[in-house]
Parts: sequence; structure tokens; C-alpha cells
Amino acid sequence: MRKPFVIAAMLLCCSLAIAQEADELGGSNAEFSVIARAEYLYGDPLGNSSLYATFDGSISDNLTYSFGTHLLSSTPGALYANSFRADDVDWLDWATLTWAVGDFERTFGKEDILLGTNEMSVSDWDIHFPFASSIWHNLYTYEWGLRGTWYPVEGLTLDARVSASPYSAYPFTGGLLTYGLKAAYEQTESWGLMAAYDVIGTDTGKYTGFLTAGANVFLGEASICVDFQNKVGDPTFVLVDGISTSLQCAYTFSEQLTAIAHTGYEKMDANFGGLEDINAGLAVHYFPIEGLRVHALGSYRWGDIAPGPTFSIGVTYNFTHSL
Repeated sequence: MRKPFVIAAMLLCCSLAIAQEADELGGSNAEFSVIARAEYLYGDPLGNSSLYATFDGSISDNLTYSFGTHLLSSTPGALYANSFRADDVDWLDWATLTWAVGDFERTFGKEDILLGTNEMSVSDWDIHFPFASSIWHNLYTYEWGLRGTWYPVEGLTLDARVSASPYSAYPFTGGLLTYGLKAAYEQTESWGLMAAYDVIGTDTGKYTGFLTAGANVFLGEASICVDFQNKVGDPTFVLVDGISTSLQCAYTFSEQLTAIAHTGYEKMDANFGGLEDINAGLAVHYFPIEGLRVHALGSYRWGDIAPGPTFSIGVTYNFTHSL
């Protein structure tokens, strides 16, 4: 149990040493954050209660690094029992080193496989469980690998990545890999489109194709996000054929108050039982002081998977310090 803590401490100490060295060379731009979330969720009392620490910085003008650790969750023992697994959540979410030259970047380390949904662009500590898709709940997306990024024109990002498969017990065991391509275009504070296609090696020895796409529109103080996925998450098979879609609308009343309306629809193919799930809900975010968010949420599910109402209340605090 102590080994992950030792490794985490070593990573942090190395990062601090790098930041200090870079600072002495005049190239430091390091930031350390601790994010704590506590909530009550009906039916799952601790919900997404969690503790994270992140560390980001630069070694030079071309070389940057980023670490994200998941220190506590509603089931903390599992985080450390799963250390370094590729198929389940553990204490190290991401650890990357990025080298940038001109319009190109190369990133090595552990990070998300390439996904094209707005949901997967949101930090884990900001996710509301009742609004999350079955993909988010069942597919482990942080995998070790290598990514290449190209910015051919302003607003357009093209990515290609090779990584371990979420069907492997540990990274790269069994020769299972994930190959992904992603394109994203964004007009700042106006609209954006993204899509990704991953070919994922499974434990059956076959590969499965996974398409994800998302769009967002910003209209003054309002925003609209739409997501589509050609798979549905499953606790036994991870991904099964079907469709998963969602629509989320947010309106910012002031710097302190935001309201979010969300609805989602999922259906498995007939070969997997044809199960359907529909959910709809409303959340309110209140920011009384900088770094602190208070939320309240209510939602209802229809269909074949855990139908009925749910609600949650909670707080999230983000402490950030520049080094």
C-alpha cells in the first residue's frame, strides 16, 4: 500500500526539482493545484467525492510537463490496489512530457485516449455522476502512449496517438493497443466541432471501432453542447454496440451563478439486449468566493437501467499556487 505513495512523492519531488532548475534558468512557469470535492449523492452517498493534485510547468520554451494524481475517492482502497493497471482507475491519472517545435507537438506519457466528446473534455472532479454517460462510468481512458499534434491553421488541431488498450490488465500486456485520430476546430467564444475515431484492441483478440463526436455553441451568456458516441458502456464488456447521445445547455447569470440543463439517451443494440436509458436533470453552480463551487442537482431516469429520481449537493474547492 505504501509503494504508490512513495512513487507519487518521488514524482512530485522530481517535478519540484525540475521547476526549480528551470526557474534558475529563467524558464519556469510552474503551477501546483489541489482540488477537493465533497458531495452527497442519493443512492451513492459519497458520489464523486474526491481529492486530486496536479502539477504543470515548463523545463524550457519547448519542453513542458504535467502530472495529475487522484489521491482519494469514494473507494480510496481501489485507487491504490489498482496501481498501474490499464483497465481501471488508479491514483495516477496523467503524467506527460510534451516537446513542441513550430506547429508540431510530441507528447509521451499517460493521458486520455483520443475522444471527441465535450464530456471527456471536462475534468473528472467537475463531472456530475447522474449526468455522465455509461462510457464515462465504464471505460478507463487514461493510458500510456505517444501522441503527435499538428496545428495547421488557427483554431484547427489534429492529433494521432498510439497507446495501451483499456482491455489490458497492465499497459501493453497481451500486445493490446489503441490507435486513435482526432480533429477539433474552434472559433473562440463562438462555436466548436470535434470528432475522434479509435481502434481499440480487446481481450477477445479483435479490434473494435469507437467513434465519438461533439459540438458546442456559445451565445452570449448561454452555451449548448451536443455529444454522440457509437458505443454504450457496460460493466462486463466495457464497450458494446449501440448509441449514446447527450444535450447540455448552460446559462451564466453572473460570475457567481450558473444553471445547467442536461438530457441523455442511450440504447444498446439488440444483440446486447436492446436496453434503453433516458435521463434529464438540472444543476445549479454557485461560486461564493474564488476557487469554491457549491452545487445542487436533481435528475430523473427512465428506461431499463436504474430508473427513478436522484439528487446531489456538494462543494468543490480548487487551490492553485504558482511556483
